[in-house]
Order: sequence, then C-alpha cells, then structure tokens
Amino acid sequence: MGTTETTTSSAPILTEEEVQHFEQQGYVVPKWKYSTKSIETMIQLVKELVEANPDHYQEQLVCPHLSKGATKPMVSERHLDFLNLAMEEGVKKILGQILGPNVLLWGSQLFCKPAAVGMEIPWHQDGAYWPIRPLANVSAWIAIDRVCRENACLKVIPGSHLSGLKPHQIDSRKNLALDRTVKLDYLNKEEAVDIELDPGELVFFDVHLMHGSNANTSGERRAGLVFRYMPSTSLFDRSVRDKINKSGHHVSYKDRPLFQVLGENPGKNTKVKRFS
Repeated sequence: MGTTETTTSSAPILTEEEVQHFEQQGYVVPKWKYSTKSIETMIQLVKELVEANPDHYQEQLVCPHLSKGATKPMVSERHLDFLNLAMEEGVKKILGQILGPNVLLWGSQLFCKPAAVGMEIPWHQDGAYWPIRPLANVSAWIAIDRVCRENACLKVIPGSHLSGLKPHQIDSRKNLALDRTVKLDYLNKEEAVDIELDPGELVFFDVHLMHGSNANTSGERRAGLVFRYMPSTSLFDRSVRDKINKSGHHVSYKDRPLFQVLGENPGKNTKVKRFS
C-alpha cells in the first residue's frame, strides 16, 4: 500500500508508468496518501456531518465542501476543512499530471456505507448526468475507513473509459444509492477490479470509467470521500435541469460555486473562487 510522501519538492508524484496506467486503464492508485493527521480529521468530519444531517442517506451527502452542501436542506459547518483536504498539495500535483494545468473543484460527496445496511451503487459512468461541456473530469476517491471487498469497496472496469459514454437505463431495484445503470449489453463485469485501500489512500479515475460498488453486508462501516475536478477549459453548464436525489432532496447546479485548484479559468466559468 502507499506511504505518505512530502510534496514540497517539484518532482512529480506519479511515475510515467502510472500516468500511462491512468490513460490506458482509466484509473490510478498513487503511492502518495493522506497523512495520519488528515485521516483523523476526515474521521471526525464524517461523524459530525452524518450527525448533523440525519434525514440524508449517508451514501448521498453531496458537496460537504460547501456550507449548505448541494442538497437542500443540508448543513456542513466544517466545509472549510473539506476544502483544505481537496486542495492538498499532493492531490494538486497529481491532478496537474493527469488533468492538466488548469483545474477547478466543482463537487464532492461522502459515500458512507453503514455496516450491514449500506446501499449498492450499480455499474455506471458519472458523465451520463454531469453538467460539464465538453465532458472531462477526474474524481479522487479517498478511503476514510479500511476499504475492501468484504465491506463493498469501489469496483472498476479497466479500460472502459476509452469507448466513451454508453447508454444507461433506470434501475428500480430497492436499496440502491443510484437509480441508473449501464445497459447490460455494454458491461463486461468479468473484467472488474476491486479497489482495496487503507485509510488515507485514494484512487483517481476518469469520468468515463465504469464503476460501482456492492451493498455493504459486512459488520464494518465503509466510508469514502470523493472530490470532483474538471479542467477549467471546459464549461460548467448551469442551465442543466435540477434533480431530486434518492433521499428526496433537491440538487441544483445553477448557483454552485467553483474553486480554482490549479492555473487559470480559460473556459470563462462563472462563480469561480480562489481558496488559500
């Protein structure tokens, strides 16, 4: 597994082979990881966020890096701590290698699957329903707990990002955190890979990569925090229709602030903030 590394030098974190793995397979697990102190912070943030929002599914706490989240009503009193995690120097260096010199943070989500009752997330591609034009995004999925096959770790289909978006259909089964799934004709589930991580480790993956996770039927909680990053050469399309999530809460893109992570904003996105 990975080790915590210093980020003060100008040397790249990912090797050429790791960058190629991301390009060819659609994901990469770097050797770099969050510090023990950051892991302790994340554990406390999850506890406070879940307790403050009892009417939200723990798998669907959207944008905790914003004071009111992205669903109404939601409270994230320590949103600045989430922002600090998203702006970690190691993460920024990796994003510069795989996403480019101009990067915006546009979203985040806590995927906290409680022991025994955590919901399934069916196979899907994120880009099927995101407001980014042209579509480009890298997600950083951070393990807060130990994440393994037994407690429903993230699963990916390597290389599935190379053929672009595939048709999705409604999945009306119960106990799902997402009601859309890739049509079976386009799935090669036998090629799936489990992404098992220790706390503080993370995986970066492309917006077109097919991924999902099983229901958590184990006796251990499985919490992960995801940050969503887009190149600021793309446009965050605020005209995309609002939606209602599984918890019945309203999700809107119209007024959501974006945060400059790297470089500038050549796509002329609106409501962009700098955070330091």
